[in-house]
Amino acid sequence: MKWVSERVGASDFAASASTLSLDVTRNLKMDRKISQQRVPDPDPATAWRYTQAYFEESLDKVFGVVHRPMFEARLQAHFQQENIEEDSAWYALRNTVYASGCKIVHTKEDRPNAFVEAQEKAWSYFENALSVHTDLIYMRTGLSAVQALLAMAFYTEGLGNPALEYMLVSNTLRLAQSKGLHRQPVETWNMREPEIQHRNWLFWAIYAYEKHIAYRSGRPSAIDDDDISSEIPTAVLAGSAINFDFFICVIKHAQIGSSIARELCSVKASKQTPDVIIQKAHEVERRLREWKDSIPPHLRPDLPFNQAYLPPGTHLYHIIYLHFAFYGSLIAIHSVFTYPWNVNGFTRNPTPAVREQINTSTQTVVDASRKIILATKYIDANGSWPTWLTFFYPLLGLINLFIYVLKFPNQPSAPADIALMDVVAGHFGFLEFASNSKIAFPFTGEITSLARATVKKARERVVGGPEQQMDPPAPMTLMAEPQLQQGGVESLYSMGEVRPNTSSSHNEMFNQPDNFSFLQFGGLDSMDIGLENWPSFLPSFSRVSSMAMNGLLGDEELDFIPMN
Repeated sequence: MKWVSERVGASDFAASASTLSLDVTRNLKMDRKISQQRVPDPDPATAWRYTQAYFEESLDKVFGVVHRPMFEARLQAHFQQENIEEDSAWYALRNTVYASGCKIVHTKEDRPNAFVEAQEKAWSYFENALSVHTDLIYMRTGLSAVQALLAMAFYTEGLGNPALEYMLVSNTLRLAQSKGLHRQPVETWNMREPEIQHRNWLFWAIYAYEKHIAYRSGRPSAIDDDDISSEIPTAVLAGSAINFDFFICVIKHAQIGSSIARELCSVKASKQTPDVIIQKAHEVERRLREWKDSIPPHLRPDLPFNQAYLPPGTHLYHIIYLHFAFYGSLIAIHSVFTYPWNVNGFTRNPTPAVREQINTSTQTVVDASRKIILATKYIDANGSWPTWLTFFYPLLGLINLFIYVLKFPNQPSAPADIALMDVVAGHFGFLEFASNSKIAFPFTGEITSLARATVKKARERVVGGPEQQMDPPAPMTLMAEPQLQQGGVESLYSMGEVRPNTSSSHNEMFNQPDNFSFLQFGGLDSMDIGLENWPSFLPSFSRVSSMAMNGLLGDEELDFIPMN
């Protein structure tokens, strides 16, 4: 926030970021205790309506967490029997399906407050499931308890829900590991092949989802990849809704994402030499691009998305997921080298290789951000769609593009980039409209306005010269942009065109008590953001912060300007 506020010459961003941070992090826990009142099952007709919606329209059905024929057979028996002892796992699973289906059905109703009412009604069923959470963890259970916990985690992904998925998927994983799902069954277990396939699919669904949540939240994964012997399945069980091609793509991407976290974003990784870090970044990017090239043609995440030839069982959502996964991973790889508050050079005297990597990574991050934003027009904002789709990735693209514009406000691409930022602001505006203002993030519009004002000021300085400057220049200013086209980064260094701004007007501005000072906001503590919650506000930011703490980054700012 200090870096951005210095760039824009005002404290507007600090206030906006504080508000966004609180809006995001306050949703990581429930605002009130679980109600002690349990709502009864819906009547059979409504229950079947919710069940049908879950299995036919929910976005997580492709992971086959709940096997439809088995669930429907048990639901039929449930309504035919009375006065039977309730099984906690079945109770939780049944009510989670009700909650998901209820939200899908009622959110689509064309009437005022449909979103809010659907949320409230669905939450009452989910509270039923949460009421037996302790039983699922500590009582004797079968695989149905694992299924119930995973289904509950998927449910909390829905827009507008408390973001409980990190804790729920962690509980799911520990329970699954306690039942040996991470190990391939040996012959002495005497399991039939369908049962082995079912166990393997369930484990890899947990694996992929847990790795995704770890990346998105900036928190460490609880899975040790070296301790897995469970084989990736090669066939789908009869009656399962699993989309084989998509699920396999997700699993393989999760494995690459795990390598990114381990090789580039861990504390151990931050203690390696710059050459080793660069080498590992190249290796994991190679794997990522090979994964993208291996995606089947009907799922290939290339813009514009082709919706005309999607086979049965494949949804546009699957392609959007793979698109976001690829470009989000590129950002995760290269943000290690690009964020200006971290990247002051890997050494005090950066080598040509380090300079080249910062330049390349900067361009990769901004290109990936643009691709993420361009895909937002395909999102049909719906209350049952997951947070990562409607919130996380659009915001990730927006903020990385915002940072790029502030770093290089005189780039010819700046007006187009601001237009893309407007696209994200419009997306969030529609979310606010569709949710009856229950979901509102004015931050997106505010930082777009800040970026626009910063570009305008920078261009006025270039055109008008020092005599006509209305505001002091940013700490690092591009003074002669056209020469970049001819000589690139090295020519800028040799000519001294990229340099720190040490003008007295700049120093005076930030020394005045009436102007912005990071200390005026009391640092992070005054924002009431706990250590548990902070990493969830843009994980790739928090992960790379360890780089500066281990002596890899020096003091000399290297604001390389990438070539177009």
